[in-house]
Amino acid sequence: MAIWDYQLILFPKGNIAELTEEGMDFIGPYFFEFNQAINILERIDEVKGDKSLKSWDSFDDECYFLYDDGTYKVEIELNTGTKSQNADCISIRTNIDKGDGCIVKALKICNILSESLNLSCWNMKLGGLIELNNNQDVKKTINHFNKLKSRTF
Repeated sequence: MAIWDYQLILFPKGNIAELTEEGMDFIGPYFFEFNQAINILERIDEVKGDKSLKSWDSFDDECYFLYDDGTYKVEIELNTGTKSQNADCISIRTNIDKGDGCIVKALKICNILSESLNLSCWNMKLGGLIELNNNQDVKKTINHFNKLKSRTF
């Protein structure tokens, strides 16, 4: 994650988020189906597979998607770039310092995936869970994003 990315991570409910030396780890016995996540993403308007988002050649093309409505962009990475039958996380990123970043669109995608796959949402910048059906949590995330965005210009 770049410093100017606002990242949300979805992971199966029942698993726990744990800070490690490498960053965040989501630990537990629960998974979601990789192909089911792809099917859901492919049904979201303006979301398309985008292998150009891969950081390394060893990552799998099928793991990368981009929401792009011509104004806003949100990057989506499945299972930390590794295709498998069972997956344990989805990273949703949007840019803070560019005009094309939009936390509202990112949260909408998170909500669709969370409801469909029974996932929790972790806000990397705030360092805590977001209850996507809690208006206060959602507003707190939007306000935090906007506050960071206003500092970059």
